[in-house]
Amino acid sequence: MFAAVLVVTAMLASVSAQPQPCCTPNQWEATMVEAQGYVLNMEPKTLVGTVEVSYDFDNKKMAFNQMLNNSGTPILSKVIIDYKEGKMYTISGGVCTEQDAPTVDMPQQCITAGAVYERTIRLGGPDGLEVNSFGLWNVQGVAYGTAQMTSSDCLPVTEVLIAEQTGQVLGSVQAIIFDGVTTGIKDPSVFDPPSPPCNTIPDVHRQRRSVGTPFFQRAIGRFNIPGF
Repeated sequence: MFAAVLVVTAMLASVSAQPQPCCTPNQWEATMVEAQGYVLNMEPKTLVGTVEVSYDFDNKKMAFNQMLNNSGTPILSKVIIDYKEGKMYTISGGVCTEQDAPTVDMPQQCITAGAVYERTIRLGGPDGLEVNSFGLWNVQGVAYGTAQMTSSDCLPVTEVLIAEQTGQVLGSVQAIIFDGVTTGIKDPSVFDPPSPPCNTIPDVHRQRRSVGTPFFQRAIGRFNIPGF
């Protein structure tokens, strides 16, 4: 009986010692290197390129500088979201437009509580970067995959998502590498909207969206289907 209690206690201790889902630091920057394949209206499509990200949860701001190519069509734009002001600014082709922020509250970037710890590995050999891998399930109700976060401070490293059919998109596979991740904000002016003020888009209402991974996709209203 005593031995059985010890075994159960050891098992519970082992489970509790596993890395748990976590939230990133409140301020960090990175370049998201993205590659995605999807099928739209029975046609295979690709989305590749980079998104420079600045994330400031302390001051409730995010900025994205997007340099992507959607099946031959370039997507070059910058998006600034100021949640305190409730505004989102999109700058593309020399034109700035102002809309409501996509959510009332800024989504904190976290591995959701429903994620499942998979393993801890080192990238780059025995002395390389230690990361925790988490399985992601029911992402926006249509996708699943895996995300790797640094074990020391929960910074994003990689993410892979596979989506089922959503509308006219029959399926999607998306891979993201977070390159050059640094904590803090090097230049706060990255969040400054252009001057003079942007043109306001009328009759655009704020929508409440789910939060969490995949990083930033839902924050700017884009998930798997490129629609900026």
